[in-house]
Parts: sequence; structure tokens; C-alpha cells
Amino acid sequence: MITEYRKAASVDEAVKLQREGFVLLAGGTQVNNGASKQYGVAADKVVSIDGLGLTEIEQEGEGWKIGARVTLQELAEHTAIPEALVKAAGFIPTRSVRNIATVGGNVGAKRPDSYIIPALIALGAVAETADGDVSVEEYVGGENRNLILRFRIPAVGGICKAVKESRSQLALPVVSAAARIAVEGGKITEAVVAAGCVAGRTVRLASVEKGLLSGELLEGEKLEAAIAKAVIPKADFLGSVEFKRYENSVVIADLIRACYKEAK
Repeated sequence: MITEYRKAASVDEAVKLQREGFVLLAGGTQVNNGASKQYGVAADKVVSIDGLGLTEIEQEGEGWKIGARVTLQELAEHTAIPEALVKAAGFIPTRSVRNIATVGGNVGAKRPDSYIIPALIALGAVAETADGDVSVEEYVGGENRNLILRFRIPAVGGICKAVKESRSQLALPVVSAAARIAVEGGKITEAVVAAGCVAGRTVRLASVEKGLLSGELLEGEKLEAAIAKAVIPKADFLGSVEFKRYENSVVIADLIRACYKEAK
């Protein structure tokens, strides 16, 4: 339960209050989430960053700059930002949540079942925080809790796609992943595969990426087997370890093959 609420007038004030034990509050879908204790963001004291702006979606050279307080609905409706990010934002099943939830809050919560984090990692996104720049991959993989101001998405090569798999539209996902594949002369030259729902945080499947770059995983069912070996899901009410391994191996393999086919 929230017992103390402040509204920051500046980034410096938000950072100061965070250091005093306040939790950053953007849209509130994570801090006020009943399951938020599981992800380490529940708090009695919160500081709202609602007055700090951070709502821009702007082209930056051939890349993009996206403010931390941009809502997922704004991402889902955008017509020019990378398609994988648009699709990932649209995976959130209810418009009412998408209208409130922010991209910065989604990443800051570091939920392993996030749809947004895999897409940002696959796109090579960097988080500009109050304490400096850090890749989204590093941010969610470590203990960094610094206030995110905006994200920078560079111009990257290849084809990037996002995917989710759940038992119903409103159910939590069993698969949440994104992949980016670049091809030259029929050979894969870049491979990024980011998966949620398979570990405590969203992770890159490094062994799968290595196999794709070498060409070892492009024939038969080798790709599915490599993915199944690389993921470490936990059994819960959504399914057994075996079920989750199977679902992730099939769905992510299909995602990679779709990227590869289009990139050729």
C-alpha cells in the first residue's frame, strides 16, 4: 500500500527522493500491481515523474529517440518506429492498460515476461538514465535502478520481429521473444535473439546466436533443439518446464526462420 506520495518537479528531485527510498512512479501499472512484489518494485513511498515531460517520439538521424513516459498505446499506434516495437507494445491485451503503462516503467520493472524488453534488446536500444547511458540488455540484466529518461534506438540492419504465445488473449505469456537477423550473400551476418519467460530476467540466447552465425542451426530441427537447451524456464501455473521448453523452442525457431526468410 502506498503511504507517502511525492511529485518530482525535476529529474534531480526524483533522483534525490529515489536515493531516500522512494520508488519511481510513471503510469503506475507496475508499482500498483498486486504481483509487483515478485518483481521487486512494490513500495510504501513513491515519487511521481508525471511532471518531467519525457514524452517525445522523435527521429534521430536514422534511428529514434523515445521518452520514458511514452505510453505503450502511443508506441502501438505509431506508424514509423520499428515494427517489432509497435507489435510488442500491442501484445499488451487491454487498451486501458496500454493507455497508462509507459515504456520506461515497463523496462524499469524488469519483469521477465515483458513484451517490450526483448524487442528493445533485439533493436540494440540504449537507455539514457539520470546516471548515464547503458544498453537495455545491461540495464535489465543487472541491479541498475537509475531513473530512465529516454531510449535511443540506433539504425540497425536486418529484419527484426517480435512474438508472444499465451493460452488466451488475457493470459500471461509462456513465450515473449524478439529476434533480429541480417543476411548477406545467403549467410547470416548478425543474429540477436532475446527471450523473456525463460529465466529470471529477459536474456539473449548467446549459444543460439553463435550457431546461427556459423550456419550450424539452419537445417532440420537443430534450431529447436538449440533453443530448448538454451532456455531455463520454471514450472508454474502456466505450465511445466517441459511444456515451456517445447513452446519456446518451436515459437522462437519459427520467429528466427521468418526473420531469415525475409532478410534474404
